[in-house]
Amino acid sequence: MGSTVTDRTLIGMPWGELGDRFLTALVLWWVLSEGESEALAAGALVSALVAVISVRVFPRGRHRLRWRAAPAFVLFFTTRSIVAGLDVARRLLTPSLPISPGMLVFDLQVPDGAPRWLLANTLSLLPGTLSVELRGDRLDLHCLDTETDIAGAVHDTERRVAALFSVPPALSR
Repeated sequence: MGSTVTDRTLIGMPWGELGDRFLTALVLWWVLSEGESEALAAGALVSALVAVISVRVFPRGRHRLRWRAAPAFVLFFTTRSIVAGLDVARRLLTPSLPISPGMLVFDLQVPDGAPRWLLANTLSLLPGTLSVELRGDRLDLHCLDTETDIAGAVHDTERRVAALFSVPPALSR
């Protein structure tokens, strides 16, 4: 059966998905090129190529990102990453600070795919934590100080990731 105009595809790929990925790559190119207008033509070409390749290599998953929720998540992520860097620096500069390193295992509530992947990677950049292994719905997390409320931070981050992907809020623990 042939492709029709109502299929909304370009070379067998969904327009919306290509457009989202193209714009994301182009904005990233613009930021990395520090807004140089001379680099925009090359950026558009590279962004189009990246969009086509990424749709082929990484097809769209079940969960779509809610772009309206992204600014709040980026603000959360940025502030927590800064706090994490300062916390690690403080511990290095003040070796007398008590630490209680160890591994903790968490059963995750966010669905498999992009939400779970983003959660694991976000937790690696929060204060004193590093995702070690993600297997199924379980995450092994190395912590600098197991005496702090790591579980609370994990569940808070899980709720924020769930909101970012509009997944059911079965995370209100």
